[in-house]
Amino acid sequence: MGTTDEYRLDVVTDPEPDTPQAVIYFTAADVETASWQAQRLLVAFDGPVDRYGELYVHDGDGAAVYCDTIHLPA
Repeated sequence: MGTTDEYRLDVVTDPEPDTPQAVIYFTAADVETASWQAQRLLVAFDGPVDRYGELYVHDGDGAAVYCDTIHLPA
């Protein structure tokens, strides 16, 4: 059985990334799977058509490390 990491997706709907509209935590086997899942979560989020997601992985020591930015254009 494989291991999973905890990821965090900050849903951003305006130009200021430090004030997310939502923060979603989930687990995934690797960063590629997490990016795919984050994109699905971003599509499902009820908000403006043009939105971004900032994806982070938790490093096991309580810190979040930036992985990727996902953009759903209007």
